[in-house]
Amino acid sequence: MKLIYQKYQNNNMESKAYGKWYGRVTIKETVNIEQLATKMQDNCTVKRADILAVLSELGPTMRDMLQDSKRVSIPYLGTFKLGINTIGAPTPEKFTVKDNIKNVHVVFQPVTRVDVTGKRVKELVSGTSLAEDTDYQAPKSEVVPGNGEGGSTTEP
Repeated sequence: MKLIYQKYQNNNMESKAYGKWYGRVTIKETVNIEQLATKMQDNCTVKRADILAVLSELGPTMRDMLQDSKRVSIPYLGTFKLGINTIGAPTPEKFTVKDNIKNVHVVFQPVTRVDVTGKRVKELVSGTSLAEDTDYQAPKSEVVPGNGEGGSTTEP
């Protein structure tokens, strides 16, 4: 299995990175809970129906735990917690939920391990290999004549 990517050019003229080339992951499909359960059944002694029952309860149960100011740790996956974005207030008395809390968001910290070189490695990306997407035509860089700046465009 390989993580598939496509090349693209930054065409935002206001960006400092205008004209530079980057890569982005190509998502080929979204896997649903039934597909997860089928794959998991193949890897263990628990049946698909039992896995579906457990996975169906995971989201609502995690939500309840997170909203109760708890951190949720899932082995081999990572830890989840809720965080907030706030705007500063001049005094503690002036800090209110209405005026100073902008939003609530989920913070995910993937499981990490230390490899033999002492480097921290995220378990979910460990061993990933990459390949360029073969289902699209890779863009080519071309100098734009006449503008004196040597800009580039893309050809589909």
